[in-house]
Amino acid sequence: MSTAHERDGLPRIRTGGGPDTAEIARVHLATRRATYRGLLPDDVLGAMTPDSVENWWRAYLPRAPRPNTLLVAEDGGAAQGFAFLQRDGGRGEIFAIHVHPDTQGRGVGRLLMRHALDVLGRWGCDRAVLWVLAGNHGAQRFYGRLGWTPVPGGVRVENIDGARVDEVGFELSLAGGR
Repeated sequence: MSTAHERDGLPRIRTGGGPDTAEIARVHLATRRATYRGLLPDDVLGAMTPDSVENWWRAYLPRAPRPNTLLVAEDGGAAQGFAFLQRDGGRGEIFAIHVHPDTQGRGVGRLLMRHALDVLGRWGCDRAVLWVLAGNHGAQRFYGRLGWTPVPGGVRVENIDGARVDEVGFELSLAGGR
């Protein structure tokens, strides 16, 4: 039996886990290579491999803050995108949300975001936050269209495989109806 999303041509969203690391690593690496060119040094991007990204997720998932949830957008057994959620007190965080470049622009990101916000609301979070590379203007526009606003003074330095990069924070109120 197909879900409404499958009938609409969108993938199904399901909860994932450790067995999904190879698929989410495939999506994560493809997204980084397509989106982070010019935002990360070429040598850092070039050193990323499917194995290195999968190994990172295999190491991170067991030690990630609790509660957490991995959502996988799946179509025909292949991941089209994923979101990884965490909670810190009353604030939920979308730690990662990636849609394979071949699938972007088809509503998968919006579908993942809707499911992610529903999970954070069920956890009792009153607001959500996410961080994005300062130069990733496409992602920032996407979040802005969905109602996310920049966190005042929300800039931090992150280390991605040895590269220090600036990230900017975005937040969304979950009060009133989630």
